[in-house]
Amino acid sequence: MNRFAQLPLIAVLTISSAAFGQPADMKGVDMKEGCMNMQEMKGMNMAACKDAMEKKHAYSKGHASTPAGAVHKTSAVVKAVDAANSKVTLAHGPVATLNWPSMTMSFSVRDRSLLNKLTAGKKMDVEFIQRGSDYVVTAVK
Repeated sequence: MNRFAQLPLIAVLTISSAAFGQPADMKGVDMKEGCMNMQEMKGMNMAACKDAMEKKHAYSKGHASTPAGAVHKTSAVVKAVDAANSKVTLAHGPVATLNWPSMTMSFSVRDRSLLNKLTAGKKMDVEFIQRGSDYVVTAVK
């Protein structure tokens, strides 16, 4: 093959390996860390390995990577109640299971009967779950 014809081929291979390598948010994560070395990986489900590493990396960065339906608990002060839309605004303490600091945010309320217990200024313990991108209060004490 002509030496000059090899240059475009080398450039294409270099670019494609960079484009299809580790995702940007995975840079610096050692894929061998939880997936063994290349000799041990023959016949292994690489999609499952990559998924496990991405979840581990997301959790270590402070993102929610908890099992679906996991119940999160915190203490909170009720700031506002929107009974018409089944929403409550809470100033809550840290949530260890989500690696959240204290903050004020709005939650949906799953059971409308809980709205009777939620009054502005009241301090209480709250349990909630994540449903999609929404956080839903499931119990108050």
